[in-house]
Amino acid sequence: MLLTDSISMTTRDSVQVLQIDNALAKAEISLFGGHLLSFIPKHDHRERLWVSDKAIFDGKKAIRGGIPICWPWFGDHSCNTDLASHGYVRTQTWQVLNSEETNLGTTISLKPLTSAGDGFEYHAQLILVVHIGHQLSIQLRTTNLGEEPFTYNCALHTYFFISNINQCELLGLSAQYTDKNRDYQMFGTPQPYRFFEETDRVHLQQPRNLTIIDEQSKTDILSSGHDSIVVWNPWQDKSISMEDMTDDSYLTMLCVETAITQGQKVLSGATHVLEQVVK
Repeated sequence: MLLTDSISMTTRDSVQVLQIDNALAKAEISLFGGHLLSFIPKHDHRERLWVSDKAIFDGKKAIRGGIPICWPWFGDHSCNTDLASHGYVRTQTWQVLNSEETNLGTTISLKPLTSAGDGFEYHAQLILVVHIGHQLSIQLRTTNLGEEPFTYNCALHTYFFISNINQCELLGLSAQYTDKNRDYQMFGTPQPYRFFEETDRVHLQQPRNLTIIDEQSKTDILSSGHDSIVVWNPWQDKSISMEDMTDDSYLTMLCVETAITQGQKVLSGATHVLEQVVK
């Protein structure tokens, strides 16, 4: 493993974690799941990502918070609900391919132990490219190494840290969304977009720019390569029911996910890039 001077390795329970500390930002990446855990730019020293105080780092269960990698499907598998929700790479060990240091920050490329698994019969290469600088860039690159096209779904399932969901507003979405909590019915996006209950929505649009307004601060989110934005907050009852969340976890997190939920076709030899940038 070739690491630059800004990268060190530590262990959290049973999980190895890369710690990045360069001139522009600090960050953490779990090698279990290729999972971003923290991003703190040094110009304002404000954490952008949320990780549950009860997150489990046993190297078996997906980590609650940060940026889980959902691939090669999002939600339940379309044909087999016995398979793990959100795919299988978020519970794999990832390895560092290379790292690079410039005056713009630190770039790290990782890949899972294998891109193959039950429920996905194609030959693909999956690479995660993370850049830590003034902003965080995370690219999920899917290459078709086989002879036939395939279609897949995925998401950068980002948990953003906020101070109070009751004072939070999301800017940049419009039109209609499907609501999982209401039998997938279609509804118009509320304006202003605030939160008063459990939220699990798929917005079938492709905005480039979104902004979370959180009392006195804001977080900008740029997306590309997506066909959807997923917005999720479990609210109180579900937080209480989940073993890896505290009863009031819902107050300080909001998931705004850059996603492919409608199926992305990748031709033989081609690469599709899903990217989210956090400022």
